[in-house]
Amino acid sequence: MRLINYVQEVDFERLVVGSSSAIHRLDARVKLIGAFALIFCIISMKHPLIPLFIFCAATLICFGIKMPQRTYLKRLVLLPFSVATVVLVVVIFTYGGEHQVASFFGLPIYHESCSFAVLLFARIIASISVLSVFVATTQVLEVTETMQWFKVPKVMVDLAVMMLRYIHLLSVESVKMYRAQASRCGFSQQIGYKQKLKNLSTIAGSLILRALKRGERVYAAMLSRGYTVDSHLTEIEPLSIKNALLCVILIVISVLLVIVDRIWLGAGTNL
Repeated sequence: MRLINYVQEVDFERLVVGSSSAIHRLDARVKLIGAFALIFCIISMKHPLIPLFIFCAATLICFGIKMPQRTYLKRLVLLPFSVATVVLVVVIFTYGGEHQVASFFGLPIYHESCSFAVLLFARIIASISVLSVFVATTQVLEVTETMQWFKVPKVMVDLAVMMLRYIHLLSVESVKMYRAQASRCGFSQQIGYKQKLKNLSTIAGSLILRALKRGERVYAAMLSRGYTVDSHLTEIEPLSIKNALLCVILIVISVLLVIVDRIWLGAGTNL
């Protein structure tokens, strides 16, 4: 697929997969607190067993919400494992240690570096899998409402809402401009790369000007409809007792996982 087709598909609402599972219906605040609690739990681990278990659990959740296989491979296999593999190789050869176990083309490989590399590998794939499940089950508007509930500065919330609304429109506009230029042989094989870059820069400059003009029109329209600094673009209901208990349970589970990692798994390693 060409780059211009990827630009056309820029739409954050497409990140959500399905809409009928129990996790989809769960309050976004609960999911956000649970995701952050699990991530802090993962980065606190000293052994790779529990992060790998979390990754497997995230995989089962993806199957449970009927995530398409192609989407699953992109989000929970290709991206996490590619990043984690690079980190794994780099750490093995650069971390160092005291007990050398092997060598590779004259580069020493230590037991400490292998252990730390495996731990980082497990942390990365587990953390990305948790975020992938959160993104796949939470609407963008729910995330912005959650930001407002967590007292994120209102200017940031308003900007996030408007950016998410118009970034897709601008991507579609850029595709239209590109195709209009291509229909006039602006990117044909008969012209050189210098001219192609010039035509592409023309599109980029025109897109920036259109974005500025559209921003001014949108702001004027908002003012004409009574928008002020104290206006609320989103509203969110108070957190129910049931959801508050779920937040507490998720935090407690994360703390217990850290305790298990530090005490039980630590004792098993020492033995």
